[in-house]
Amino acid sequence: FLQEEGHSSVIMIGFITAAFYVGALIFSSPFGWLSDVVGRKPMMIGGLGLMAVACFLFTLTVDPRWFLLFRVVEGMSAAAGGVMFAFVADITAPNHRSRGLGMVLSAQFGGAILGPALGAALYHAGGGGRTGFYAIFYFGAVVAAFTTIVMAFLIREPAATRQRQAARTGKEQRPSYRAVLRPAIAGFLIVSFSANFAFGGFEVIWSLWLDHLGVSMTMISVVWIVMCVPMMLSFATGILADRHSRFLLMFAGNTVAALTFVVFGLTKSLALYLVVGVIQGLAFAFANPAKQGFLIQVSPPEWIGTVQGLDTTSMWVGGLLGTLIVPAIYGAISGYVIALCGAVAIVGLAIAAPFLWRARATRAQAHSPAAPQEQAIG
Repeated sequence: FLQEEGHSSVIMIGFITAAFYVGALIFSSPFGWLSDVVGRKPMMIGGLGLMAVACFLFTLTVDPRWFLLFRVVEGMSAAAGGVMFAFVADITAPNHRSRGLGMVLSAQFGGAILGPALGAALYHAGGGGRTGFYAIFYFGAVVAAFTTIVMAFLIREPAATRQRQAARTGKEQRPSYRAVLRPAIAGFLIVSFSANFAFGGFEVIWSLWLDHLGVSMTMISVVWIVMCVPMMLSFATGILADRHSRFLLMFAGNTVAALTFVVFGLTKSLALYLVVGVIQGLAFAFANPAKQGFLIQVSPPEWIGTVQGLDTTSMWVGGLLGTLIVPAIYGAISGYVIALCGAVAIVGLAIAAPFLWRARATRAQAHSPAAPQEQAIG
């Protein structure tokens, strides 16, 4: 859309992609803290509403400069939507937490598969060109608005969140950073930063690189779907993470995922790209539920939303820098820059490993009431 209708350069596309991370970066930590104070539900619903607005805004102009602002709004919506992991933590028992998080991730990746599959059909149904692209944005706005309304009626504030809010009445409403930034949590911030530097750069470059190699738009959608399909197994790998070492599953999955970036940057074979895409999807499926469960496991129970906000802030900082730096390097070394992204992710894992290894046996206090799901979803 940016190339064909906005006539944007690769560098401008990088800036517009980065604007999403700017919005998410600025608001993730405050929104995480607000979810601890005012509740999870208002933040989640507000985030979906912002997503509907952002999708609609893209149909009002093709001036790339406006897209910078619209992407910031999208980033705000992602920052608020990230609260859902704290919501899941509040409605699940500790020994089933990764499974619950894995179910949410499976649903996310299911949407990531269905979106590209519908994208090409919506584009052609809209007549192609600008109107075809607008059809995609209108569809996104309607889906986000409908989901906002459904959640407003179906989701109730978790009892655990309300209990902690009541316990803090008259006490500190902001956490001590000394209490929150434990060494293990610092390790998670390093992993999130380096992994999302890699993915942020990859997000800008991968489709442009495939297009440069002569891959059609339809096949580019197929590549994305192939990467996402294995991630739907997150619900199953979440069960494994509850029963086995979250540390080992997280590190093994993230290491393999980082190595797939290296292969992506070194190959020009579409067939190999597809095979490695499947491997990357499986790696993320193993890593993500374990990582989210492990992070909650080492977090202060009363400030789970705040810790989630810090983690997503670190994630967006990495993604922002990746989207700004990688396109600039792409002009000099082309697709090989994707391999460099993988190397950055591996370095981050190596730095964080000692901190997280020492915390692997930590067991956070149970902070969810009995039968939590029945109390939070109606």
